Amino acid sequence: MSFVPKLLDLVGAKIIWQVPTLGQPVGEQDIDEIIAFWYPSHRAFLDLTKTELSEKNFDLRRRAIEYGVIHRCPDDVIPKPS
Repeated sequence: MSFVPKLLDLVGAKIIWQVPTLGQPVGEQDIDEIIAFWYPSHRAFLDLTKTELSEKNFDLRRRAIEYGVIHRCPDDVIPKPS
């Protein structure tokens, strides 16, 4: 995962926070962690697939992550990184 910061830099994105999960009271998702990313725009998020590192990123993601969910949240309620 050492190349992820480089990939994010290419589109101006940042990791806001990353936390392990300790279970959940409802539902059946078996997840290990939650990561919040910030992108300067929706276009920057979409441009991840066009960077020089995207092929490597998605190949490693397919091999390492059994189950993953991506949620896009409205920009006006998300705190901006400082």
